[in-house]
Amino acid sequence: MKIYGFASDSLTNIWAGIGSGQWAVGSSKNESFSKGRLTKAQKMPIGAFGILYCTETTAYTTPFVVYSKPDPQQTVTNIWSEPWVLPFSIKPLGNPTRSMSVEQAKLLLPSMHETGRSDPRKHLITVQGNFAFQASEISDADWSALIENLAI
Repeated sequence: MKIYGFASDSLTNIWAGIGSGQWAVGSSKNESFSKGRLTKAQKMPIGAFGILYCTETTAYTTPFVVYSKPDPQQTVTNIWSEPWVLPFSIKPLGNPTRSMSVEQAKLLLPSMHETGRSDPRKHLITVQGNFAFQASEISDADWSALIENLAI
């Protein structure tokens, strides 16, 4: 199954997104980067699964369901301290009171134990900002482990 990972610099930003029922990404002045990200954003379907990752705590937190398509016409200025773009609605399945470090994920997610994985030190779910709206492939068992450990 596919999952979309989104990184945030702080738990404050994650709490703001959870409270508003929205997520978005930081704006970029690089036109070709923004165009490529928009193309990927338009492919993210309503009903897709996602998860937030906090770089401040180096942990996954708050799985969610995508409730709307990203809006390329809207810039959000009233949720986060800086303007964010491509906002979309989410239905959080938890909140940041629960988190899973990368090290815990390596122990708990079945796909991290598969033989033949090219580099088990890498994230199973891509969360770097330059890969926003790019889905990662995880197993149903991985999703179950994420829900069991992070959903409220």
